[in-house]
Amino acid sequence: MAAAAAAEGEVVTGLNGHSAGGGRCCGKGPGYATPLDAMRSGPRETLLYVTCVYSGTGVDKPDYLSTVDVDPNSPTYSSVIHRLPIPYVGDELHHSGWNSCSSCHGDPSANRRHLILPSLISGRIYVVDAKTYPS
Repeated sequence: MAAAAAAEGEVVTGLNGHSAGGGRCCGKGPGYATPLDAMRSGPRETLLYVTCVYSGTGVDKPDYLSTVDVDPNSPTYSSVIHRLPIPYVGDELHHSGWNSCSSCHGDPSANRRHLILPSLISGRIYVVDAKTYPS
């Protein structure tokens, strides 16, 4: 998996050709009224991505994105199967989000390919290609 930082001052908008504005990003797909509705009606995830930070620990290493196997039929179920270190120390990854929202689920032109990772301290934004390199 590879991570790339947006250049300072660079704004990333319109990923997959969709508006970065409010509301439904593409007007297609079922969308979900609540996270609970997505859990009940949507497809089950097989991988989870968790941001892991060293801020405040005294450890002088870059934060990382861990990949957790959540497929109950997998031999590595409930294990961290990969760690992707971010290139710089002190970013403090905060949260992550997909380039395509749940309203676009089922729209073949808007797939969840890029995981967006903003940093609190540095202001850097990383984009991870989770489709080409899922783990």
